Amino acid sequence: METPPDNLWLAEIWMQNRARLLNLLAMKMPPALSRRLSPEDMLQETYLACGKRVEFLRAQPEVPIYVKLRMIALQTLTDLERRHLGAAKRDAMKESDGPANSDSGSVDAWAHFADSISSPRSHMEKLERLAITRRVLSKLSENDRKILELRHFEELGNNECAAVLQIDPKASSIRYVRALKRFQELIKQENDLF
Repeated sequence: METPPDNLWLAEIWMQNRARLLNLLAMKMPPALSRRLSPEDMLQETYLACGKRVEFLRAQPEVPIYVKLRMIALQTLTDLERRHLGAAKRDAMKESDGPANSDSGSVDAWAHFADSISSPRSHMEKLERLAITRRVLSKLSENDRKILELRHFEELGNNECAAVLQIDPKASSIRYVRALKRFQELIKQENDLF
């Protein structure tokens, strides 16, 4: 079977992974940068960067293609941050509606994760769950938070998580189950306090 030309091949894999990449960029985008660019703008820049790295994308077929696209997307995000936030131009931090907190997208995602555990009955319960989630997150290790973010927010499969973390798929699976168990135990402990 003949290999399709690079531009057709890239367009095909791009369309298969576009929604996941857009979700990733929206989640990882710092608030200050969102005053200058939209996630769609970043997605377009990522596509252009992928066009320059087709050889990298085609190499090592054992690595899931999304993992390679994800890496280019995160590199593009970093480049755009440097270009827009590190420029000696208008201060982007003053353009932000709220405090510049690079974790705010992640905190919002964690709040959504907390909401999915049990549905809120009132606004106060939702705020209480968010506070509990923040306390629990501060108690989790970086490895636990990372595997939970990859699985729940980026919706990566086990093999993709393993490739991102550069570990064996079995180790990735074990790490995920343990992290989820720790998260659930800490949530239960926090709920038992109230």
